[in-house]
Amino acid sequence: MRVYRCTVVAGKEAEFREFAFTKSHPWLRKQPGLIAFYAGRPLPDSSERSRCMVQIWENTAAIKAAIGEDWRQPRKLPDEALAFIESVSVEHYDIADEFKAGA
Repeated sequence: MRVYRCTVVAGKEAEFREFAFTKSHPWLRKQPGLIAFYAGRPLPDSSERSRCMVQIWENTAAIKAAIGEDWRQPRKLPDEALAFIESVSVEHYDIADEFKAGA
C-alpha cells in the first residue's frame, strides 16, 4: 500500500483538482499492477489544505515499475504542479488485514 499526501497552496484548490482529474489520476489508472486507489480531501467546512491518496498495488515490483527505482520517494512534481502543490510525502505499508462489507 502506498499513501501519498500533499498540501495544496491556499486558493489553488481548483487548479489542483483539475490537474488530479485530467493528468495524475488518468496516468495512475494506466499503471500495470495497480489494484485500486482512493483519493481523499478534507471534510466540508474544514480549513485543511491537505489531500491524500491510498494506492493498493499487487506488489513492490509493480510500484517500482510505475514509479521508478526511487519509488520510496514522492515522484518529482511536473513544473505546472509546483504552482499549486506546497509539499508532498509518501509512505509504504504491507497490508496486514482486510475488511469487505457483507463478506
